[in-house]
Amino acid sequence: MLTVTRKLLELLSPRARMQLGILMGFLMVTAVIEAMGVASIMPFIALVISPEIIHSNEWLSRAYDVFGFNGDQAFLTFVGVVVLVLLLLTNASKAFGSWLMMRFQYRELYELRRRLLATYMARPYTFFLGRNSSELGSTILGESSGVIDLVLRPVIDMVAGSLVTISILVFLIIIDPVVAMSIVGLLGGAYVGLFFIVRNRLARIGGHQITASSQMYRSVWEAMAGIKDLMVLGREVTFLDKFMAAARTVSKNFAFSNLIGQIPRYALEVIAFGGILITILYLINQGKEAAQVIPVVGIYAFAGYRLLPTLHSLFGAFASLKTNSAKLHLIHFELLSGLTRPDLAEQQLRGKRATPAATFSRSLELRDLHFTYEGAMAPSLNGLDVIIRPGMSVGLVGPTGCGKSTTVDLILGLLSPTSGSIVLDGVEINDANRVGWQKIIGYVPQSIFISDESMTRNIAFGVPDDEIDMVAVRRAATTANLAEFIETSLPEGYDTSIGERGLRLSGGQRQRIGIARALYRNPPVLVMDEATSALDGVTEDAVMEAVHRLSKQKTIILIAHRLTTVRDCDVIYQLDRGKVVASGTYDELMQESRWFRSAAGGMD
Repeated sequence: MLTVTRKLLELLSPRARMQLGILMGFLMVTAVIEAMGVASIMPFIALVISPEIIHSNEWLSRAYDVFGFNGDQAFLTFVGVVVLVLLLLTNASKAFGSWLMMRFQYRELYELRRRLLATYMARPYTFFLGRNSSELGSTILGESSGVIDLVLRPVIDMVAGSLVTISILVFLIIIDPVVAMSIVGLLGGAYVGLFFIVRNRLARIGGHQITASSQMYRSVWEAMAGIKDLMVLGREVTFLDKFMAAARTVSKNFAFSNLIGQIPRYALEVIAFGGILITILYLINQGKEAAQVIPVVGIYAFAGYRLLPTLHSLFGAFASLKTNSAKLHLIHFELLSGLTRPDLAEQQLRGKRATPAATFSRSLELRDLHFTYEGAMAPSLNGLDVIIRPGMSVGLVGPTGCGKSTTVDLILGLLSPTSGSIVLDGVEINDANRVGWQKIIGYVPQSIFISDESMTRNIAFGVPDDEIDMVAVRRAATTANLAEFIETSLPEGYDTSIGERGLRLSGGQRQRIGIARALYRNPPVLVMDEATSALDGVTEDAVMEAVHRLSKQKTIILIAHRLTTVRDCDVIYQLDRGKVVASGTYDELMQESRWFRSAAGGMD
């Protein structure tokens, strides 16, 4: 419990911790008011049974005279109204407290999800190489909800329930310590005993829930992302079965944990009302008269009516914490184990927008680059040296696994070299100036991500709607040979929604969207990572025509699988085993490189 509380507080911001303290203070006041409401029942019942108490009790007699009552009936009515007001005040304060708790709870859910997404997006690119995107989505949307609904809320409920229980029990102990402690031992012992019986099973369920929930999210995401392939191959049922297995586990665990939360309710209602009978017998055996027994029994009955839901809520909160504490540990690790502090992650991301763009006027040099992926047996780059001048078109070619894609990721600033350096106009690119360098790069990957948005939003990808420059959108579309298709074939032109993942578009159209997106901010450097490898020859020619228009206007870096793509480059670097083994123009490499002649002959 202490570990859970500590980790929860560490996840909350200082402001949220202060708000939680205020909420706890209000819950304490509510608990006192509820105890007063319970306490008011006993004198009222006693007065109804024996009205003569009004005049025999010093305090009641003084109140009778001060307020000028002219009869016992009027005084009883007044006392009844006071009791009713106290009960109304109790329930009103409880309702207001529930509103405060829900408001706090869902505001913190928003904050937790925002901070998780910002923290993930501020992580280095290498973080995502070893993580499944569906698992990250499950953590942000699913496990975060579990932390708030099934950990934070139960903790607050436990505090509130404990305060109410303690307040009422203190009052009952004042009336009759023996009966009060008997109730505590009977009801409390039953709850504690049941909890110790099931706690280990609940903890195991919590661990299984995270694994099964993640598998459920992954099955849905993969099935939807690969639906075309699955339909052609007829393998839809495989993913359906994977989803069903995970979903069945989640459902069974939820059913068991909820059952555990409900069992005490039915058993303890019997125990509670049996306790009332025992209380009556105890008081009678003590020689109490009916007029003395009935008020005491009434107060215990009303206290039981108030305590049972509270005790049931306490048990449910304990069970929920035991089941779902694994979610808290996961979120705590994800938020606080990274190099970027959660409170700085969003600030870091927003700071990128204000970073000025770099300039590229002399050269980009890749000097003796080495890079090894974590856990890899061999390096991907092993002393790579490349020089790129402004306005040049440069090709990077080589057999599969030669290091082309790794080189691109290093140029893009997504990876940092294990050793060696990347130097722009004589200045090494590092963490301090990397964002400025990235601002002058346009990147076209092999697989273009298409969002379920309009053509405009896909070209100006990630730009807020109120900041989109339609002049730049049209210019980029024209340069990418896309404008005619948009203006003549799409029913709403640039406002046409092109569907999730661009399923209604051809491969060439998707690639041209990728080129237009890369050109939207008119960058001086364009990097194309095998951007035409999945296209047929005719479509590739159309796409490359758009690229060749930019020759001498921009620095173009082409990573190619097919050598026809780099035929017109000013210089081509042939890579093998992570280093440059040959360089020159297309014709020069045809003469000097056996591998190049073989690859070109196979493609031409």
